[in-house]
Amino acid sequence: MKNKALKFLNPILLLLFLVTMVAMVLYKIGPGSETLGDIHQFAGILFAIVGLIHLYYNWGWVRSNILKKKKR
Repeated sequence: MKNKALKFLNPILLLLFLVTMVAMVLYKIGPGSETLGDIHQFAGILFAIVGLIHLYYNWGWVRSNILKKKKR
């Protein structure tokens, strides 16, 4: 179940990241249309939500590799 969810979430996370970044760049270099600002904001919110879900599914890996106690 977890692997299936991640196979679905990872491409969506990448797509939302790209949409957020492209909308921001176009907003900054272009005339600054409201629509691009709205797209950037909406995609950013979705990116944060999907990112948190991604972190939830990978929490075991984070705990064992990043939060592990160092031996002295």
